[in-house]
Amino acid sequence: MRTLMRIVLAVFIILFVTFAVANRSAVTLNLWPLPFTMSVPLFAAILGAFAAGLLIGTGFAVFSRQRLRMRVRSTERRAERAERAGGADRQVSVVESSAGLPARVETPSSR
Repeated sequence: MRTLMRIVLAVFIILFVTFAVANRSAVTLNLWPLPFTMSVPLFAAILGAFAAGLLIGTGFAVFSRQRLRMRVRSTERRAERAERAGGADRQVSVVESSAGLPARVETPSSR
């Protein structure tokens, strides 16, 4: 597995270097509405935009995952309270939710 990861990393590095060499021409970026302009290589502008999108997407994913974890914790607490209050007439089982997080499901036990 480690060898496979190194091969994939080497391919990405080769692609990155090829892309950077092929797109060395300078472009001017206007940072509107700010009065700043800067001249950067084309590959830096493209890869910078890609990196910014990656960071924003990761931030949204982390936020969404955290919200799901809070919901699971809340559901677990409610299940524990119901178990304590209901006693023997309920059975609580732990299953995996669609997000890959554990979730507790209450099912009435058969009498």
